[in-house]
Amino acid sequence: MLESLTILFKLQKIDQDLHEIEQLKVNIPHQIETMRDEQAEVEQRFSEQEQQVESLEKDRRQHERDLEGVQEQIKKYQGQLHSVKTNKEYDALQKEMQTQKANVSVHEDAILQLMSDTEEAGEALEAIRVEMETTIAAIKKQSSSLEKKLTTVDEDVAVKRDERQRTAMRIEARVARVYDRIRRNLGGLAVVPIKKGACGGCFNIIPLQIVAEIRKMNRLTVCEGCGRILLVEETVEV
Repeated sequence: MLESLTILFKLQKIDQDLHEIEQLKVNIPHQIETMRDEQAEVEQRFSEQEQQVESLEKDRRQHERDLEGVQEQIKKYQGQLHSVKTNKEYDALQKEMQTQKANVSVHEDAILQLMSDTEEAGEALEAIRVEMETTIAAIKKQSSSLEKKLTTVDEDVAVKRDERQRTAMRIEARVARVYDRIRRNLGGLAVVPIKKGACGGCFNIIPLQIVAEIRKMNRLTVCEGCGRILLVEETVEV
C-alpha cells in the first residue's frame, strides 16, 4: 500500500501531461485557424482600402476629363463670339461661357480635394500593407512551428502512455481502480495533498486524527467533502 500511495501523485502528473499533449490535437488546429482568420481580416482591410484609393483616382480622372470638355466648350464659345449677328446672340454666348467657367471652378476644386483624399488614402493603404506583410510573416512562422509540433503529438502520446502503463503497474489494482474512478467522475485532480489541515481539493477541514492516519500511508483515505484521495504532501514521491 505504501508504494502504491507514494507514486499516485506521479501517476497523476503523467495523466495531466498526457491530457495536455492530447489536447494539442484540438488546440493547434484551432490556433492555426484563428491566425488564418486574422490574416484574412487584414487582407480584407487592405483590399477595401485599395478599392477606395482606386475609386478616388477614378473620380479624379473623370473630373479631369470633364474639365477638359468644359474648357473645350469655352474655346468653342469664344470662337463663336466673332461670328454672332445680334446682341441677343452675343449675350447668350456670354451667359453660356460664364456657366462653363463656373463649372471649371467646380471641377478644379473637386480635383484638388480628390488629390488630397487620395494622398491620405494612399498613406493609410501603405500602413495597412506594412501591417499585412508583418502579420503574414509572423503567422507563417508560427504556423510552421505549430504544424511541426503537431506532427510529433502522436509520438509524444505513445511515449507518455507507455510511461503511464509502467507507472500504473507499480500501484495495487484496487488503488488504481479507485484513482481511475475518481478521475472519471470529478475530472482534473484525483489525488490532493492536505494543506494547513484542509483538503487541497475542496478545502474541507480534515480532523487531526485522520491526518495522522493518512501520514502512516497504511490505507487509502478519501475526502468526505469531495471524494478525492488524500495524501500528506511531504511524503509523496514527485
